Amino acid sequence: MTLRELADATKISVGALEALEENDTERLPGGIFTRAFVRAYAAEVGLDPESMTRDFVDRAPEFSASGSEQVLDRTGKHDLYRSQQRMAGTVLKLALVGAPLAALLLFVGMRDARTLETPPVAPSGGDPATLELTSAPAPTVRPRPVPVGPPVIDTPVAERPLSLVLQPTGDCWVSLTIDGDLVFSRVMRRGEQEPYEAENEIVLNIGDAGTFGFVLNTRNGRSLGGAGEVVTARITPDNYRSYIAP
Repeated sequence: MTLRELADATKISVGALEALEENDTERLPGGIFTRAFVRAYAAEVGLDPESMTRDFVDRAPEFSASGSEQVLDRTGKHDLYRSQQRMAGTVLKLALVGAPLAALLLFVGMRDARTLETPPVAPSGGDPATLELTSAPAPTVRPRPVPVGPPVIDTPVAERPLSLVLQPTGDCWVSLTIDGDLVFSRVMRRGEQEPYEAENEIVLNIGDAGTFGFVLNTRNGRSLGGAGEVVTARITPDNYRSYIAP
């Protein structure tokens, strides 16, 4: 069988099959996706898929299940660290703007309170015991200065939940993981439409980016690659706009 015949039968791109035969692991998507490629390849050429997968993992342990979990764990820790950094920066900006404003308002309030009352005055030459109350002068109204702080920069607001509709334009192998849970890993046919929602993260692994299409938050998604390319896309509420078609 030629690689083109194998690609048509398994819906795996010719480039990925070439990388598999040449042991070029840098061109393979990794983890469960590469093991799925090995199983599909072995089944199509008449070999035992399970034994071939075990042999492959023995030669390339980074594609084992534990190896994939370690990569995902490192990615999760890195994302948590970046989120904490952004939160700390926001709190610092609020403190820098709010502290001078609070001090100014407190000072103006105390000054106005002192000018609202004046002590009673005894009339000249009269009985000291009889005090005449004099009306306090009307307070002078002065315009309050507007505090000048650092410019407020509008930042894009993260949108949750993310809505996703998969709609490939041709037969295409697709793996979908939502919020850390693998939803499916299979060949999608042309004309299929699958809607999903996610709170924090969508991970797409595509066997042929040239035949894959999707809608993200009711807007058409951009192209993820050319024909035969194996790609991985990680979509979050912070970066989803970069995956929308211009």
